[in-house]
Amino acid sequence: MGPIALVAGAILASLASVCAGMKPRVEQRIMIGAMIALSVAGLHLGQLLVSENTSYEIVVDHTRPGLGLARRVMGLWGGSAGSLLVFTLIVGWTLVIAPLRRPLALCRPLVVAVLAWATTLAVDPFARLDTPAIAGSGLSPILEHWAMLIHPPLLYLGLALALVPAAVDEADRRRWTVASLAVLTTALALGGGWAYVELGWGGWWAWDPVENAALIPWLLLVATLHAPVDHRVTRWAALTVWPVVFAGTAMTRTSLRTSVHAFANNDTLGWALWPLVIIVSTFAVVHGIRSAGGPNTTMPRPTMIPVGLLLAAAVVVTLGTFRPFVPGDATDGAFYARFLYPVAILGLPGLGVIPRIRRVAPVRLLAEASVGALLGILSGAGVGWSTWWQLVFAGALGAALMTTVGDGPTPWPRTLAHVGMVCVLAGALGGTASTTQTFSLALDASESIDGVTVTNRGVELDSVAQPVLTATIDVDGTQVRPSLTIYPQRRLRLPEVATVKRVHQDVQVILRSADDYETATVTVNVEPLTQFVWLGASLIVFAMFIRLFSRDENGEVR
Repeated sequence: MGPIALVAGAILASLASVCAGMKPRVEQRIMIGAMIALSVAGLHLGQLLVSENTSYEIVVDHTRPGLGLARRVMGLWGGSAGSLLVFTLIVGWTLVIAPLRRPLALCRPLVVAVLAWATTLAVDPFARLDTPAIAGSGLSPILEHWAMLIHPPLLYLGLALALVPAAVDEADRRRWTVASLAVLTTALALGGGWAYVELGWGGWWAWDPVENAALIPWLLLVATLHAPVDHRVTRWAALTVWPVVFAGTAMTRTSLRTSVHAFANNDTLGWALWPLVIIVSTFAVVHGIRSAGGPNTTMPRPTMIPVGLLLAAAVVVTLGTFRPFVPGDATDGAFYARFLYPVAILGLPGLGVIPRIRRVAPVRLLAEASVGALLGILSGAGVGWSTWWQLVFAGALGAALMTTVGDGPTPWPRTLAHVGMVCVLAGALGGTASTTQTFSLALDASESIDGVTVTNRGVELDSVAQPVLTATIDVDGTQVRPSLTIYPQRRLRLPEVATVKRVHQDVQVILRSADDYETATVTVNVEPLTQFVWLGASLIVFAMFIRLFSRDENGEVR
């Protein structure tokens, strides 16, 4: 049933593409039929994973005996084949439900048709084995984290929603933009949290191309929120999301870029996905030119600053992410820091100053910013920031927080979102002052790192189900149990990170090895202010949802 439904969905979407320009109502009905067929294919694939039918490659590659129901379902997006089908379903249903205007509405069936045919011909989620396997090897263990049950489909939904603002009426644009940002922010925070606790690299963001491909639309859509809804910058920034989303899809699912998500190394997909990027780019340009003659509100001068900085940040992340098209080594973390640092320094004070610049005396704004900057520098020095650029950034954070909190008449969801952004950037700054050290600890021996004392209280081996080596580590009086698990079926040895969470810093302990004398080799990461990242993301998401359901006197989203 699944393979037939998948092909039927691809055929119906192709037929809808033919009808799109001539009979819109017929195209709409055919598209609904195509999405129903593709949904049947997706449900059948899910049923194969849940029932552990080891006649199919995807089941063998993404399930194993003993996995719970939820983790078997996660196999849908655990690899290239299933994840592309899920992406096709989420994008297709979103574009069918959303009230799209032409010419981007004409692009809808073509997008679904190309994605469906690419899924059918290039990756084939229903590929069968010549001989059924005895058991599956399972998902990559790091993908069995609970966040991976939510993060990938939520990220796909956020990207699908990001396509809508460019193609709807101006009256609906704000609502779809806020909805997309709420979902994208949640998905990015979940992905960052997963990376932080599972990969043990001592950070929550590694400029991975999959996450960057979602960060670029996020920056573009935030820029549109700060510009008038009918301004040309708003229209073109929203339109740019279309090629960015599909270029990110093509880049991370071919061998063009490697990623921890392991969707890459399928060059066949490039023959379908890169032409799709060209097609949607063409439609976006045509739509932008056609709408250029419409009304164009003048953008207030103070508003130009945050919009320009957000667009500049989007350009920097785009250049770094699409490195194969840029000469030189453009994706090292230093590349982003070098160019985004001045953007953040200029933009942070503007979070509280610009919304108030016309209604608050300049002397008051200067006083608030100065006091905030001084407090920020003192606080930064207190947590160990010593370089000049860290202290400057801390001062900018303090100025932003002081002027934002003091903003009374401004709608409070916007103030809350700005405070959340300050918190996220404070956590990002904390990451630049992190300390990492690896050392061997004999039984009851101690080491210190950044004022944190780490003591080995013993090591034990549990091999009932599979070999698991667990250490008991004392971190300033708090005991944690980092472990090292052996996965024979995948020939992997993966650590499980243990974290002591505090307001001002996190301490991560990663077990690397141990011997018969209970000597443990551990890596310890001291991460200042990481909790501010999750606090800030939560505030932004909360503010977006409040704004989504708030209306002004005209009934429009605030």
